Amino acid sequence: MKTKLKRLLTKKSKFRNVVIFTGLYFLATLVVVILLNSHTTTIDTNNLTSRAYAISDSFQKNTATQFDDSIKILPKNDTSTAVKNIKKGANLTRTMTSKTLTITIPSYHKAVLTNFIQVTGERSSSLFENVVMVIFALAVYIIWAFQLYTRDRDRHRFELDTIAKIKNIRRSPLTQSYLISENDNQITTELNHLGETIQHQAESQTPAKKNLYEFIEFFEFPIFIYDIKGAIRRSNASFKNEFSDTKNLDIFSPYSDVLQFLVNKMLKPTRQEQTFYFELINAYYTIDVQPLHTLEDRIMVTMIDVTAYKATMRAHNDFIANISHDLKTPLAAIAGFADILATDQDLPAEKSQDFADHIVSETKRLSSLVTDTLEMTRQTGKIKKTELNLTQLTQDVLSNFDLTIAKKSQVLTTDLAENLIIKSNDKHLYAVLKNLVENAVNYTPEQGKIFVSLMMLDDHATFSVTDNGPGLSEVEKTRIFERFYRSDKTRDSDGTGLGLAIVKKNLKELGGKIDVVSILGKGTTFTVTL
Repeated sequence: MKTKLKRLLTKKSKFRNVVIFTGLYFLATLVVVILLNSHTTTIDTNNLTSRAYAISDSFQKNTATQFDDSIKILPKNDTSTAVKNIKKGANLTRTMTSKTLTITIPSYHKAVLTNFIQVTGERSSSLFENVVMVIFALAVYIIWAFQLYTRDRDRHRFELDTIAKIKNIRRSPLTQSYLISENDNQITTELNHLGETIQHQAESQTPAKKNLYEFIEFFEFPIFIYDIKGAIRRSNASFKNEFSDTKNLDIFSPYSDVLQFLVNKMLKPTRQEQTFYFELINAYYTIDVQPLHTLEDRIMVTMIDVTAYKATMRAHNDFIANISHDLKTPLAAIAGFADILATDQDLPAEKSQDFADHIVSETKRLSSLVTDTLEMTRQTGKIKKTELNLTQLTQDVLSNFDLTIAKKSQVLTTDLAENLIIKSNDKHLYAVLKNLVENAVNYTPEQGKIFVSLMMLDDHATFSVTDNGPGLSEVEKTRIFERFYRSDKTRDSDGTGLGLAIVKKNLKELGGKIDVVSILGKGTTFTVTL
C-alpha cells in the first residue's frame, strides 16, 4: 500500500513538473512574439516620424505644396486628441489600428508653432515571423516531450526489470538461480554477482547470526543491530516497544547528538559507551556500541535506561549543595558573633546581649536544620500506628505558636471536631501539622488571618490550614514540596526549606495526601486527607 501511494505521489509530482515547464515554455514563447511585434512597430514608428519631419520641412519652404490623402496639415487650433497631447508636452503622438499607423508632430517656423503634420501609413505585417516562431516553438516542445516520454518509458522498464531481479535475490539468497540472458546489461550482471556473494556469506554466517538474533530477545532493555550503511538489521522487543519497529536510523533524527554518535561508529566502528538525554521521552540512556566484525561488519547497540540513576544523583548533589550552604550560614554567624564576644573586652553590655541573642537564634536555626535533615534522610521502615486523638494533637501544635502569633498580632480562628480519633503515627503526624501551621504563621503578614479546621469528611480525617499571605504562582505550586525550595517572596523567612518536603514524605508513609489551593495576593490553603 505504501509503495503504491509513493508511486502515485511520484507520478503526480512528475505531471506537475511537466505542466509547470509547459506553462513557462509557452509563456516565454508568447513574450518573444510580443517583443518581436513591438520591435516591428517601433521600426514603423521611426520611419513614419522621419517622413513626417521631412514633409514639415518641405511645407515650411512651400506652403502651397499639395499632398495625398495620407498627409494632413492640421491648424494649430485643432481640437483633436493627438493635437491636445502634443500641446500638453508630448513630442509626437501615435495612434494605431490593426493595419495603419498615424503619427502627428508639431511644425515650427522660426521657433513659432504654425501647424501640425499628421502622416498615416500602413503597418508592416509580422504574421510570417509570428507563424514561424510559433511553429518552431511547437516543434521544439514536441521533440522535448517525445524524448521525455521515451526516456521515462525506458527508465520505467529498467526499474521494473531491476526490481524483479532484486526480489529474486531477496526471495532466494541461499539457492542461487539467477539467469543471465543476452539482453542483460552490466547492472544485471553485477546483481547476479551480488547474489552469489550473499549466498556465500549467508552460508558461512547464518548459524552465528541466528544465535545472536535469538539471544538479544532475552534482554528487557533496548538492543538493535545496524550495518555500516545505516540500516537497522535487527532489534529486540524492548527496542520496538520503547522506540519503534523501524528499519533505519531515522528514528533518532530528533536527537542529533545520538544520530551523529551512531553515524560516527559507521565510519569508524570502535567500542564506545556514552550517555545521552532523549528530550521527547524525558529519559537518559547509556548507549554502548559494539562492532561485530565477524557478522558483515555490523554494529550492536545496547541502551540502558539510567533516568532514575541520573535523577537520584542530581537530587543527591542538590541536597549536598543546599545543606552545605544552609549549614554554613548559621555557623558563620555563630562563629562571627562568638569571636567578637571573645576578643572585644570593651563591648557594651547591650551589644553583648544582642550578639548572644543572635548566637542563640542561629543555634536554634542550626538545630532545626539538623533535625529536619535527619527527618528527611531517615530510612523508611515499618510505621507503627496507634489510636490517637487528632483534635488534642492539633491543639498541642497550635499552642506552640501562641507567642509567635501574638507577637505578629495575627488572628487565629479554628473549627476543630471534638475528640476526633484516628489510627496513625503520632510523631509523623505531629511533624505534618507543625510544619503546615509554622508555614502559615511565617508567611502570613502581621495582623493577618489564619484559619485551621479539622473534620471527618467521607470517612476520612481532613485537616486544613488557610492563610491570607502572598499566595503562590502556578510554577511555585509545582515546586513547593521540593527540598530547600523557597519562593522569592519568602526567602527571608526563618524556615529551613525542608518543612513541606517533610510533610509530603511523612504523608506518603502514612498513606495520606495533601492538596494546595493558592491565589496570588489572596492566600493559600493546604488540605491534608488521612
